[in-house]
Amino acid sequence: MKVKNLMEQFQDFKVLAGAGGLDRNVSTVSVMDAPDIYNWMKGGEFLITTGYIMRDNPLELRDLVIKLNEHGAASLGIKVGRFIEELPKEVKEVGDGLNFPIIYIPKWYAFTDIINPVLSSIVNSQAKKLMMSENIHKSFTQMVIQGKSTSDIMDTLYKILDKDIAFIDLIFNRNYIRGNSHEFKEDIYNMGLKDNLDKYYSYPVQIGSSIYGYIVVEKNGKDILSDLDNISIEHASTVLKLNIQKEISNHQIEQKYRDEFIQDLILNNIKTVEEANNRAALYGWKIENGLICLIVDIDNFKEKFISLKNTQELEEEKNKIFRLANGKMKRNFKQCFYTVYSDNIVFLVEPNKKSIDDFIKNLKNVAEELRKEIKENSSFTVSIGIGTYQESIIDVYISFVEAQKAVRIGRTVYERDNTHIYSDLGVYKMLYNLSLEDDANKFCGKYLQNLIDYDIENNSEYIKTLRSIVKNDWNLKQTSEEMFIHYNTIKYRFSKICEIVNLDLNSREGKFKIEFCLKLMDMSNQYSLYMKTKV
Repeated sequence: MKVKNLMEQFQDFKVLAGAGGLDRNVSTVSVMDAPDIYNWMKGGEFLITTGYIMRDNPLELRDLVIKLNEHGAASLGIKVGRFIEELPKEVKEVGDGLNFPIIYIPKWYAFTDIINPVLSSIVNSQAKKLMMSENIHKSFTQMVIQGKSTSDIMDTLYKILDKDIAFIDLIFNRNYIRGNSHEFKEDIYNMGLKDNLDKYYSYPVQIGSSIYGYIVVEKNGKDILSDLDNISIEHASTVLKLNIQKEISNHQIEQKYRDEFIQDLILNNIKTVEEANNRAALYGWKIENGLICLIVDIDNFKEKFISLKNTQELEEEKNKIFRLANGKMKRNFKQCFYTVYSDNIVFLVEPNKKSIDDFIKNLKNVAEELRKEIKENSSFTVSIGIGTYQESIIDVYISFVEAQKAVRIGRTVYERDNTHIYSDLGVYKMLYNLSLEDDANKFCGKYLQNLIDYDIENNSEYIKTLRSIVKNDWNLKQTSEEMFIHYNTIKYRFSKICEIVNLDLNSREGKFKIEFCLKLMDMSNQYSLYMKTKV
């Protein structure tokens, strides 16, 4: 029960101070028999006293009220007129300032006239709460037994609370909103998760450190919910967890077979349109307008994975990125299928009735929004590659290979954290094909192998320094600033590099040969192999 309920029970009690705290919960009644009684407080006490202990110095009540508030007491009831004729003004001010209720008790009341009725009300209230909690628990448990959905669970919770509510599902990127408030609905759909959690009452639905989502409830001008509301939300959370785990299990089984189908498509393991269409039909897919492949590849993921001993946080970060990507693509494209490969997620998107050029522009815009969203919400960035449109479903493997090339070429030419369309890469596509030839490896080896060997044997960083010099357009001063190395040291390293590669790197021809070799190395992935060897 609350202090205000106690006031309703005793009509001749009056609030002397602290009216702002009448919503405090009362869990028991205690009689004051010592000035330091607050040391034995456990919280929620309605403390009653005649004031006898403070009769010679009523101002001591001021410090008592402060201590009682600090120790979680609900209220102080005092028989004003028995030993203390009037509550001092300073005590009232403290009570009002702390919103700690100080209650006037008429002097003719015996303590048992207060204790027995209050304790009876508390016990009856707790029994009623337990009974209602049991009924709510049975209601939600029955829903699980009957195999009801998340929507059904939210319908039931809405009826119990009679407040606008939502469940923000972080696993499947879905929002379940119940209520009439247009502002509440707009906030859930349009505001970020953190803003919604700050604005409304929220309850995490989680097991261990894994958060499945949040139950969000309107506040109606109040910062707290009733005990019964909290019990209802807790029971709803329990069945939501069970329901989500069931969905995850079903989704994993279904996704396994979907992944096999999509991977067969992109690896060119399906040779006829009939087979592709028949297998697609098993999942309710009807692909009529061809497909375009889009790959979201996490930058630097493999390097961090290799260097870390505890990879759990890294895996969680990867899963968060994949959830963001999947949610974004599903919201923007009606026909969108995906599969996961190590540190990238592959999407096959079916264009709409519009022109392919317009569709690809829209696809790139969505990819750019996704890339920025991931950068804002993750410690990683991503590179996104988009292949060409393939009219036949069994030719989508071509788009997949192109999207892979777009990521690799794009990273080499434009660095990480960018979106690349394969058809826009122009001459760099030719350079990529050239990088795979044996002649290209021989050409690179002729000018850079000695430098690579020198780094490995002497644990030096001349290749890294050379890259930085090229990146800074051969400006040694800018390179020294970027690498936080003294300018004279960079000059020495540059001289040493010229000596090892046996080229005049002050000439245009020498610079071109080195820049060309570095591009070929990146595109053929030879630099990554070199870095692993060095580590």
